[in-house]
Amino acid sequence: MVNKEQLWEWIQTLGTIGKNPDGSVTRFPFTNEDREAGEYLKRLMREAGLAVREDAVGNIIGEWEGRDKSLPVVLTGSHYDTVQNGGKFDGTLGVLAAIESVQTMREAGFIPKHSIRVIGFKDEEGNRFGYGMIGSKAVCGLADPNKLKSKDENGITLYQAMKDFGVHPDKLDSCEMNDLQMFVELHIEQGKVLEERRAQIGIVTGIAGVTRFEVTVTGESGHAGSTPMKGRKDPVVAMSKWITRLTLLAETNEEIRATVGEITTVPGVRNVICAKVRFSLDIRALDNQEVRIFMKTMEAYGRELETQHGVQIQLVPELSNPSHLCSEKYRHIVDEICLEKNILAVSLTSGAGHDCMNFAGKCDTALIFVPSERGLSHRKEEYTSKEDCAVGAEVLCEFLKRTAC
Repeated sequence: MVNKEQLWEWIQTLGTIGKNPDGSVTRFPFTNEDREAGEYLKRLMREAGLAVREDAVGNIIGEWEGRDKSLPVVLTGSHYDTVQNGGKFDGTLGVLAAIESVQTMREAGFIPKHSIRVIGFKDEEGNRFGYGMIGSKAVCGLADPNKLKSKDENGITLYQAMKDFGVHPDKLDSCEMNDLQMFVELHIEQGKVLEERRAQIGIVTGIAGVTRFEVTVTGESGHAGSTPMKGRKDPVVAMSKWITRLTLLAETNEEIRATVGEITTVPGVRNVICAKVRFSLDIRALDNQEVRIFMKTMEAYGRELETQHGVQIQLVPELSNPSHLCSEKYRHIVDEICLEKNILAVSLTSGAGHDCMNFAGKCDTALIFVPSERGLSHRKEEYTSKEDCAVGAEVLCEFLKRTAC
C-alpha cells in the first residue's frame, strides 16, 4: 500500500512554495518558486532511489533502471507549475504520486523489467509566456523554437528566462525521448463527473480537441441618440444572436463545449453605436468531425445575420489541436485494477488539455482522474481529499507494476 500520510504531507509542502496570502498558489516557470519546487522534487526522487537529472528545458526526471535496459521505458508524472492564483493539486498530485509509487514498489522488493521514469514537466499551464506544455512538447519533439520569442508581462522573453534560469533553450531537441513504451498520468478531474457519480477513479477515454477562433463582426458606427433603431448596422446585436445560437446548438450536442471568453467593442464608448466587435471562440470535442459540422452550421447562420443586419462576420482560426484518444489496452488495465480492488471507476472524456495529449504520435497513453471537490480547479478552493489522492496513487502504483514487469 502507498503511504497515504506521506503523500499528503508532500502535497501540502509543495503547496507552500509560491503560496499567496489568500491561500492560493502561483508557481510560474523559470522563477525562484519554480527552482525551489524543482529542488524539492529532486530530493524526494533521490530519497525514493531514483537517478535524477534535469533536461535542457528544465523538466525534472528520475529514473529507476529496469532489469532489461533494452526494453522501452514506462514514463509517468505530470506538471508542477500552476496558473496565477491556482491550487495545490493540479499537476503536482501526478508527480508526487509517481514518486510515492516508486518508493512503495522498492520497499516491497519489486524490481521492474522495464525502466520506470518519473517526470515533473515544465510549464504546462503557459500562464507566464502564453506557450503551454513546453516541457512535454520538448519530450515529444514538438517544441517550437519560434515560441522562445514569447514575452511575459515584464517583457522578458521565454528564451532569456530559460537562460537566466540555467537551462538550455538552444538544445530543445536534446529533450526528446525515443525510448518510451507508454506514458501514464494521474491528475485531478477538474470537473464534477466523478463526484456526482460517487466514483473514486476516472478512466479517461480521450482528451477533447481544442479549436479556437477570433470572430470579428463589423458594422457601422453612429450616434446612440440620433440614429433610428430601424436600419442600424449594429455588430453587437448580430453578435448577441450569433452567440445565442451557438449556445443553443452546443446544448443539443453532449460532445461539444463552446465558450466565448473575451469580448471587445470598438470604439467602446457609451453613447456610440459600435463599429466593430471582436470575441474569442473556444470549441472542444472528442470527435474532430463534430467540430467541423458544428462550425459549418454556425458559419451558415453567420451569413444569414450578415443579410439581416448589414454586417460582416469573419472567423479567423487561431488554434487547432486535434483530440487525443487514450490507449484501449491501458484503459482496460486500469479497469481491471479497480475491479480487483473494489474501487468504483467510470469512463469519461477530458475537456481540459493535459501533457499526455502531446504523446499521441510518440507512444500509447493512459490518463487517470481522481475527484475534484465541487469540480473546482485553477483557484485556491481546488481540493481532492486525502483518501482520493491515496486511491489514485494506489491505482497508479499497481498500474506501473503491471506495465513495467
